[in-house]
Formats: sequence, C-alpha cells, structure tokens
Amino acid sequence: MALPAFLIAALLWLGLLSTAIAQASPATLSDNAESIAVVVGNKAYKQTSTVDFAHNDAEAIKAYLTGTLGFREQNVFLLKDATLGELNQMFGSEANPQGGKLWRSAVEGRSNVFVYYSGHGVPDLATRQPFLLPQDGNPNASESGYALQTLYRNLELVRQKIGAQRQLIVMIDACFTGETGRKGESLLAVSAPGFTPARPRTGGGIVKLVATSGATPANWDETQKLGLFTSRFLMGAAGLARPAGAAETGPLAWSDLQRYLKDSVEAAARRDSGREQAPEIDLASIALPVAQPVPAVARAVALARDEANWQRAKASGERSALEGYVARCGETCGYREAAMALLLDKRRSGEAATDEQNWVRLGGSGRYEDYLKGCGTVCAYRSLAEGYLGRADASRDPRVQDCDELAGDPNDPDRREGVKGVKYGRLDTRAAIAACKQAAESQPQVRRLSYQLGRAYDKAERYKEAFAAYDKAADAGSASAMNNLGTLYENGQGGKVDLQKAFALYEQAAGTGNAIAMSNVGRMLQYGRGRPRDEAASLRWYQKAAEAGDAFSIAKLVPAYLEGRPGFPKNPQKGFDLFRQAADKGDPIAMVSMATLIDNGFGSFFPGTNALQMLMKALEKGEAGAAAISASDVSEQKLKPDTVRALQRAAQKADHYSGAIDGRFNPVFVRALDGYARSLEQEH
Repeated sequence: MALPAFLIAALLWLGLLSTAIAQASPATLSDNAESIAVVVGNKAYKQTSTVDFAHNDAEAIKAYLTGTLGFREQNVFLLKDATLGELNQMFGSEANPQGGKLWRSAVEGRSNVFVYYSGHGVPDLATRQPFLLPQDGNPNASESGYALQTLYRNLELVRQKIGAQRQLIVMIDACFTGETGRKGESLLAVSAPGFTPARPRTGGGIVKLVATSGATPANWDETQKLGLFTSRFLMGAAGLARPAGAAETGPLAWSDLQRYLKDSVEAAARRDSGREQAPEIDLASIALPVAQPVPAVARAVALARDEANWQRAKASGERSALEGYVARCGETCGYREAAMALLLDKRRSGEAATDEQNWVRLGGSGRYEDYLKGCGTVCAYRSLAEGYLGRADASRDPRVQDCDELAGDPNDPDRREGVKGVKYGRLDTRAAIAACKQAAESQPQVRRLSYQLGRAYDKAERYKEAFAAYDKAADAGSASAMNNLGTLYENGQGGKVDLQKAFALYEQAAGTGNAIAMSNVGRMLQYGRGRPRDEAASLRWYQKAAEAGDAFSIAKLVPAYLEGRPGFPKNPQKGFDLFRQAADKGDPIAMVSMATLIDNGFGSFFPGTNALQMLMKALEKGEAGAAAISASDVSEQKLKPDTVRALQRAAQKADHYSGAIDGRFNPVFVRALDGYARSLEQEH
C-alpha cells in the first residue's frame, strides 16, 4: 500500500526514510519522445509594466527542453503574452479542468510533462491567493488572473493520467508579492509592504520549482537578460550544479541542482540587487541528462568553468597546474594575467636567492653602491643599502613613484603630495601590481604602498592577496586600508564573512575622520549588520559622514529631514540643501539626485539650476557621473523622458550617441554615456 504524501513528508523530516531514498535509483529524465511541455513567457501587458526578459526566458527553456531533454519541437507549446482565454484553453479552467490542450495531449504512461511560466504573478490581498497574470489581466482584479491553485489542481489530474512512472515538473519564474522586480515599483493600486501570499495546496507527484518564497520579489539576471531563477537553472543543468570533485560525465542528480539553485540564486540576488531571494524546489528522485548549455547562458557557463579551473590551479600552486590552466583555457581565459603573475613570482624566487647571495657578499664588506648597481628585478636590501648611503627618502625611489602614479587613491589622506591618484575603476591592475609589489617590498615602512598594492589586487579580484596587503597597511594605521579591509570581511572576499570584524574596522577608520568608513558604520547600524539595529545611532553616523561630504550618507539623511526623526526636526529645505552642498563639492551622485528631484516637482528647492545642467556637471566627473545617471533609471525618483531626450541630443551632437532620441535608457545610450563622460572629463 502506498504511503500518503503527508506521511512521507513527516517521515522524511524525522529521517526515517533517508536510507530508503538513498538506495533508490533516480530516474533519468531522458525518454521524452512523447513528452509534452507548455512554456509561457508573458512580457508585454496591456494594463501594467512589462517583464523585460520573459520572452528570452521562454525561448531559452524551449531550447533546453528540445536540445538537452529531447522533447520534440511540435510537443513544446510556446505561448508568448498569453491571455486568460489562452491559459484556460491550454491548462483547463476552474469549471472544466480536463478541457485543456495539455490534458488532451499527454499520453498515458508515455509522457513526461514540463510546465514553465515567466511573467507577473499577483496576489489577491483579501484572500492572499496567488495568481498568474495573463497579458490582458488587471493586477488589481483577481478574477482576471489564472489562479495558481487552479493550475496545480488541473495538473494533478494530468499527473494521474500519465501515471506514477512519469514525471510532471512545474517551474515558475515569478513572485506573488505584488512587486514588479523594479525597485520601488508595485503592480497593485494599494501598497502592501511585507505581504506574504498563501501557499496553494498540491497533492503528491508534482515537482515544483518556484523562483522565490515568502515576501520577497524575484530578480533578474541583467547580464544574461533572463530571469535570475531561469538563468541559474539553465547554468546548473548544464553541469555547474555538479559538486566540486564529482565526475564530469553522467546524469545530474536533482539534489545537486536543488542545492546549486538555492545557493546561487540567493548569493546573486544579494550581490546584484541587495535583496533576498530564496527559491523553493521540491525533493525529487530524478536525474537530468547534461549537454552543452543553451546559447542564452553559454557565455556565463564558460566563465564559471574558467573560474573553477583557475581556482583549482591556484589552490594547487604547482607550476604544472598554472601552466596547464594557461594552455587549456581557450577563448574564455579570464585569469591568464593572474596565472602568469604567479608563474613569474616562481621565477623570481630564483632571482631572490641570487639577490640574497649578492647582499651577503657585497653588503658584508660595505660595498653598498656595488650591491645597488648589481640589483636585478629582486632587490630586497635596497632600502638598507640606501639607508647606509644616506638615501632614506622613499619618495625618490623610482618604484615608489611608479606605484604612487599607478595606484594612488585620490581620497587617501596618505597619498603623496603632488600625485593626482587613479580612480578605482581605471586602475591598470597588471602594471599597478608589478610596481607596488616591488615598492612595498623595498619600502615596507611606507604604509600607503601596501594599501595601494591592496587596491590593485582588489580591482583584479585577487582577494586573498588584497586582504594581506590591506591588513599590513591597516596595522600600520592606514584608515583607507581599514575601511577596505572591513569591506572584504563584510563580503567574505579573501576569507570568511565576519560582520563583527567588519564593523570594528569601519569604526576604527571612522574614528580617524574617514567619511566612507563613517557611512559604512551608519549603514551597518541601520540594517543590523555586525551590531544590533540602532536607527538613532545610524543617523548620527550618517550626519558625520554627510558633513565630511559623503553623498551616500546625504541621501540617507534627506528622508530624516523630510519626515522628521528624533534629532532631525522636519525641515525639507535643510534636507535638500545637503544635496546642493555635496554637488557644490563636486559629487556626481548628489548632482544626479538634484536633477531627479527637480524633475519630480522639487525644483523650487533648487533655484537657479535645471535638471539638464546638473546632469552635464555630473558627466564632467567621468564614469562615476555616467554610472549615477544610468542608475537613475531604476531609482524611485526617475528623470523625465524630456530630460533624457535632451541628454541624448547633447551626446549625439558630441558624436558619442547614434541611437534613437526616445527618452529612455536604452542599452546603446547607456554605453554611450560612459564615452561621453570620459570625453567631458578630459576636457575639464
């Protein structure tokens, strides 16, 4: 007698069925000659905003079904911008659950069934029931949606028809909180922050993959132009979900895909959008065949495999492993420079031994000038020799000068006088690492050199080496290094995440007057990272950082003045004056913030200027200004299309933009902004 589904779930929870499941052989989902799939991609809605990548999602899933799982082209029913009528015709209605095309097409005992949906999901705020939103549906009228409960109930009937030896998988890349995925944008007429939809009841036998759970929205993978959940599913199914060290051939265990999806989606959502997204994937005794990735994620899979190959080679540290990585990495070879740097380091170890011998031979007899003349790439005793010769001024060392020019931080108080510094985004990591490594070794007493070496490693994503360099500079008292080391601890780069250490370092750097560190302390207190939440203390730190000119902190203070908070009496003018002060100091983020406020009805607080003027001033600050302008497209306060058109015309006139004057941040315009900004920065 078969066990009821609820009893199976209970026994699994207690661990009483784990041995039996471990011994069962999972069925490989490969016999799909008569399998049926329904793939829905709802992008363009009549009564609400678009889901930009839904069509891409649908096409990519169809390519996976036909190319990897072996579904026949004619058995994959692709619906783009499906109406309520089309969903009823495909899945059956509430009143006629077996009247759908899917029910009629599924073959008893011979069809697996795969159902996929990408588009808006909406909740009924009264009943908390979730709905799929058809192309012609109204998000505020639940009767115009297709209830998720109805879908699951009708699919249970399909499941019974195909039989217990076949699989029915449902994958939904949507959320049901009423949010669109764009920050601050809601599908619903009534705001429902923190809303948690009900969970539709389903019987046993349906394997569900849902993009997100609880009260959090689903996110997008902007790089792949796909839903984040869909992107990671396709990447994992292409083999990235295999555990480290596992065989690279054979079917992929469902449990490995489940683990990969949860870990990778959560990490990517937190990193790219600062939000949580926790997918829900049912347990299943299934294995998936693995083939070449579909074109939509082929580049991402290649990059991930390259990263894994590099990490293995670097962990080994052997010359043969490093040379093997360089020899076999092919077109995707993101770490070639880092591998060559390590190989060169190994070569220099022999040069270091020669240098040691020269110092013993020449330094011991006081022939310091001869030692310096004979120095090669490695010259570990240069500072000692120069000290004995009375040349202790490190600033005269050409390697120190090179390091300062290549990696000096414009905002570092230790920066050598007369050196302009290099913005982080423009660091030439290969040259900076080579120069600063030599400089820091030859002048270990100069803390800024270790900090600058850390910046170069950081930009090159060589986090362990950045960690070591920052740590050395921080121990010597560099506030900038303390702040950056705190960031590595907070993000788990170069080591494990340690929020307490991150907070302590931010606080230590903030005590020296470092504005960015003050802002970081405020942020940690605001969100309860490393310390309990403390809004009052957070605002005090933001105020200190704002007074030091930090634009992020200014933006955090403005709501306190607009709404009134303890210690911050309601005073909109004072709040908006903070933006003007930061803009006057040359901060591009503040300039763009002013422009968006002017475009949203607050122009009276900024007399004597207009939105376009502020945007042009921001562009003169280079790529930071261009990035701030592009970011305004997803902010709560957006620029008016007329303002964007005026900026497009200016870029067009300067021969940096050749696209449409459409008042939108289309991809061509976003790319053009950076080149336009660089040209304006050079002119000023």
